[in-house]
Amino acid sequence: MINLSPKTIRFMVEALEFRIAAYQNQLDTEAISDDEISDLTNDLLFLESLLQEFQQTLDTPIAKVY
Repeated sequence: MINLSPKTIRFMVEALEFRIAAYQNQLDTEAISDDEISDLTNDLLFLESLLQEFQQTLDTPIAKVY
């Protein structure tokens, strides 16, 4: 696994939240085919799982190095 700084993880969380909101908006407001709905839903679930992983990482205390 890549070792990311807390600042990088916070940036990734913000980007994922933005993308998730855009996908949800697209699902709610656009007339799209069942295939597109399926693709967007799958992508949304994947992004939400990534978001949860990053948020858990941020919630995990980090040992200070002196």
